[in-house]
Amino acid sequence: MTPSRPRAAVNVDIDGLYLYDRIHGHAGGSGNAAGFDPAAHDPTVWTRGIPRFLDAFAQAGIQATFFVVAQDLAQADVRAVLKDCVAAGHEIGSHSFTHPYNLSRLAPDAIGEELVRARHTLQDATGQAVLGFRAPGYVLSDALRTAIADVGHTWDSSRFPCPPYQLAKATFIQAYKLLGRPSGSLIEPVGVWVGPRKPYRDRLPDGRTLVELPVGVLPGMRVPFIGTSVLMWGEAGRRVLAPVVARSDWMNFECHAIDLTDHAGDGIPDRLKTQPDQRVPLAKKGPLFQKVLSDLARTHDVRTLGAWAATL
Repeated sequence: MTPSRPRAAVNVDIDGLYLYDRIHGHAGGSGNAAGFDPAAHDPTVWTRGIPRFLDAFAQAGIQATFFVVAQDLAQADVRAVLKDCVAAGHEIGSHSFTHPYNLSRLAPDAIGEELVRARHTLQDATGQAVLGFRAPGYVLSDALRTAIADVGHTWDSSRFPCPPYQLAKATFIQAYKLLGRPSGSLIEPVGVWVGPRKPYRDRLPDGRTLVELPVGVLPGMRVPFIGTSVLMWGEAGRRVLAPVVARSDWMNFECHAIDLTDHAGDGIPDRLKTQPDQRVPLAKKGPLFQKVLSDLARTHDVRTLGAWAATL
């Protein structure tokens, strides 16, 4: 069905606090830190952040996509929240099994093992066919793109064609390296920074195609339209940019579960105050996110990423 309004999607990466430690160089390594136990990690983003997103989506009348790191399901509390997501009619996508930031650089067999294990785990837990994928740190490679299709995924949402974000990411990676606590994140090739902004069929090295649904950027200057940027804009910025968002023909509003946590109230470790979302109290960002979601629901045809992929 051809949409009568501009297209939009809303999705949430459920990255545990342990992954932010790796971004900011607190736990070393681009893959799992030595001795990491998925059954013992801090589930705050799941138990505090995701229920708030579920409430916000229900209020806005939106069906969203949640990208899940499958090893997190080792915890019963996490499995219970995932069950709530499915019961509310939301889509589940794969965010790999262990979220190694260097996934794109692993050997093909190791990539395949990560993706197969994740997809099977998520399908068993949800009863859904898990057709979508998002790469750790958004970073793809020919081997990873091929593996995404090989394991049965039909679409991907990893490309982030956003020069301001990519430049900031590269700057922080270099800064952490100089500080002696290297980040697990990887710098993207410059060609990705200016890639297509709207959904397209990505041709793989073997000639097959995979639907790609890029993360949201505003037309023109390609300002990022993600949870972090919304928090940085604040209410004044939302009002200024709302007309631009309303006119955009593709908006893929990507959030992270940590976006709707409260640094003090939820007991987030102080070392993670480097995260922009942790500098804004929940009392401010909760209503702000609700307004952004309501704006999107009013101006756009909002569907899950999988629903949009099926139209291409």
